[in-house]
Amino acid sequence: MGKINLKANLVSPDEILNIDTTGIKTSNKIIYKENNITVTILIQNNRIEMNRACNEYKINLVFEKNKKTISTYQVFGMPKTFDLETKTKKLIIKENKIELEYELEGNHFFYSLEMEGL
Repeated sequence: MGKINLKANLVSPDEILNIDTTGIKTSNKIIYKENNITVTILIQNNRIEMNRACNEYKINLVFEKNKKTISTYQVFGMPKTFDLETKTKKLIIKENKIELEYELEGNHFFYSLEMEGL
């Protein structure tokens, strides 16, 4: 497990978020904080699972290139978990970079993560 510098960008219909932080990377997992949200990314062959959790909610996003997947959204204090249709349009996994372009319930998103060792 090693510490890394991270630059994350998330472009959504409502906002553009730029994060410059440090995180932890293992062979197939990256963990970092985005304000009060803990982001965990699990990297597999042509598949990424991204978990975003804070005190209010937890969302587990599943991305597979050119496929529709089901992601889940849970608001704490609510008994129901919501299924969200996720369509991955672009998925690039490199040694030091991840890029995602996807639709979540019809809304378009772009996410990129650049990493460099400390």
